[in-house]
Amino acid sequence: MLQVNELAKCISFHSYKGGTGKTTLAANFSFLLASRGYSVYLLDLDFYAPSIYSYFNFEPKYWINDYLKGNAKLDDIMVDSSNFLDESVKGELKVGFSRGGKEDIYQLEGSILNDREQQVKQFRNFIAMREDLLVTKNADFIVMDTSPGIRYWSINSIVISDIVLLTLKMGDLDLKGTIKMIREIYGSLIEHGAVCKLLLNRVSGYCVPTTNLEPGSIQITEDDSFFKKKIDLEIAKIFDKSSNIDTLLEIPCYCDIQFKEKEFLTTREYPSHPFTRKIYNLASKVEEIR
Repeated sequence: MLQVNELAKCISFHSYKGGTGKTTLAANFSFLLASRGYSVYLLDLDFYAPSIYSYFNFEPKYWINDYLKGNAKLDDIMVDSSNFLDESVKGELKVGFSRGGKEDIYQLEGSILNDREQQVKQFRNFIAMREDLLVTKNADFIVMDTSPGIRYWSINSIVISDIVLLTLKMGDLDLKGTIKMIREIYGSLIEHGAVCKLLLNRVSGYCVPTTNLEPGSIQITEDDSFFKKKIDLEIAKIFDKSSNIDTLLEIPCYCDIQFKEKEFLTTREYPSHPFTRKIYNLASKVEEIR
């Protein structure tokens, strides 16, 4: 009988609203895990605005949409992206892409909103995908990039997750929306054993002015202890301790990444970049979660 890897984890990156950088984090996080020798499956489940493909520059023959509708097998939709890894690395990275056109969204969600039988059927296909990856493929990590907000497939994704990384920026709207989601959704998930952590992204205050450079220029400080303490205090004021959700990691706003015209895997192209070190820290923290 096939056995599930007891240390395997199903992880979803979720957020209240778009623009938090969760797709960038999910893609780079998956690459780094694979480069450390793990078997990683990255799933793009943001059917409204899929963008994982832009990091891998690949358009598949079959999509996750096809699998959920019963028109393709799991092996058909998983694209081997291990060529992105160094040849000496023993890990593997496979990616499932989604298609997000108007018709595709309607077929996946619009047609099942008032059809309980179709909801159950597609959710069973979704569960089967997770179990097949964990049991048959013996995945170490399943990483899911979800649609922001409270949507059908987002809820399904976080429900089947072992760990949810709730990604947000420190803006007022983002904070209020995140608090609402914690109260309405995450509280019950935590009660049933799920691990939910805050992942603060694009945190301001790390890019500081310096008198040693030309006017208007910036530098990135490596000493972030001051800003971390400040952020922790702000989070403590906003989030009730009874929510059982704390901050897993703070990631600064790195302008050279955020304002690039084209998406790319920073952890692959710039292994010494401070952002890469942050993703390394994220992977280490996730590894420790039991």
